[in-house]
Amino acid sequence: MFEKTLSDLVKGIRSNKRREAEFVSKCIAEIKDELSSKDKSHAIKATAVLKLAYLQMLGYDMQWASFYIVEVMSSPGFAQKRLGYLGASVSFNDETEVVLLCTNMFKKDFQSPNPYEVGLAVNCLANICTVDLARDLVADVVSLMNSNRAYVRKKAVLVMYKIFLKFPDALRPSFPKLKEKLEDRDSSAISCAVNVICELARKNPQNYLSLAPCFFNLLKVTSNNWMLIKIVKLLGALCPLEPRLGKKLVEPLTNLITTTPAKSLLYEAIHTVSVGMTPHLSIVQLSMEKLKGFVEDEDQNLKYLGLLAMGNFMKVHPRVVAEHKSMILKCLNDEDITIRHRALDLVSGMVSKKNLMEICRILMEHVSTSEGSFRHDLVEKIVEVCSANGYASMTNFEWYIATLCKLARMPGVCNGHHLRHQLMDVIIRVRVVRAYGVRMMVDLLRDAEMFSQSSRDPTAAEVMYAAAWLVGEFSSLLEEGQHHAVLSALLSPRVTNLPEHVQSVYLHNALKVYVSASKSHPPPANGSDAGGA
Repeated sequence: MFEKTLSDLVKGIRSNKRREAEFVSKCIAEIKDELSSKDKSHAIKATAVLKLAYLQMLGYDMQWASFYIVEVMSSPGFAQKRLGYLGASVSFNDETEVVLLCTNMFKKDFQSPNPYEVGLAVNCLANICTVDLARDLVADVVSLMNSNRAYVRKKAVLVMYKIFLKFPDALRPSFPKLKEKLEDRDSSAISCAVNVICELARKNPQNYLSLAPCFFNLLKVTSNNWMLIKIVKLLGALCPLEPRLGKKLVEPLTNLITTTPAKSLLYEAIHTVSVGMTPHLSIVQLSMEKLKGFVEDEDQNLKYLGLLAMGNFMKVHPRVVAEHKSMILKCLNDEDITIRHRALDLVSGMVSKKNLMEICRILMEHVSTSEGSFRHDLVEKIVEVCSANGYASMTNFEWYIATLCKLARMPGVCNGHHLRHQLMDVIIRVRVVRAYGVRMMVDLLRDAEMFSQSSRDPTAAEVMYAAAWLVGEFSSLLEEGQHHAVLSALLSPRVTNLPEHVQSVYLHNALKVYVSASKSHPPPANGSDAGGA
């Protein structure tokens, strides 16, 4: 009987698409025979494990073969051992009972004179590491960090991260040895040590502040872009904890930002400036110039990253970002909605008393041409920048009321609640524009198109709620002859098409307007009527 190879298995599955489950079941039965037979060679059993690994990737369970996988892992031949470790890596997990049987096997293979066998064991440990394995093997892995082979040292350094995750108690006693690897004679081992420490520092950078001088020296001497990215990222996390570090980094990062052609490294350097070096204006301005190139690039990913980094600078240096206002507002026309949203997020930081009306005019133009959720976000942004900090940037409230009314009349604007709140807030709080606001509300109540839109769209009806309430509350400000027209609008039979809570406001405020009209036009005295008769 000829055993199937992996190639035979793949071809068989492709040729039996309609009977795949039946074919795979037959193959698994054959694999079980190959693994359980005492007459089969290590090579046959290793091929069986390889086929199981392929089936595992297709979704078939191979937990039942765990013991046989351990048996193949202990094969004397490197080729068979490699397939055994592969099977363990793709199928073992924390609940696999036979993992405990691997401890002595790992210890044995760690001592192998063949560095590639040691590498196999270390790779597998990284994939199947459990609490027990981490506790029992940490001393052996630490000893591997002293190997005279860089291939073994760098793998041992990397697997320490997985050991720390599973067995945190190992970090404190083994960290000095890990720190030594930052000065290893091989650059790849240094890179691995940097990578592990960077990952550890993500959770608590404070614990690694003492390593700042070492990383600073590495920053100045290494030319490995991948290592530089990690170093810059770690130093960026340390800068907020040690302000003096930011000052020291100005020169090397300036040189890096100026000279590197690697976009990934350039972005990490700029990001570090944005999170920990914002007091240093010179490098901030240099970073903004580089970000301008990102935003103007045709690559959408770079454009997005540029806007994202500008958002970090906006929190501390809004004026520096505002210098690029036209470029940012231009991004509102981008086809990619994520870029439009990022540009919109930057708008609020660029607003001042001088440019508020101009920015709102540009946003209004986009409201009329945009669709969907982005139109909703544009209206929210207009309201946000105008009302920010208690209307600190607002110099013309009549203009703002007119703008809100214009937005309310735009079909498809689903921000009625925001517009209602703003109209009521401004007209109630700002006495000098109250008369103007009441006139605008009367126009809304008498606007047939607006009424028709409110009948179809409940959110637009919220604006009519504000108009009716404000006209009733400040009915004393109605001009001569307006009372009758307002009452006609409030008591129109078509009001029944509006939501019930809006109808109730119409009715209540119609009474207020009627009382105000009665006070303005009191009935003639009875004595005068009699005299006339």
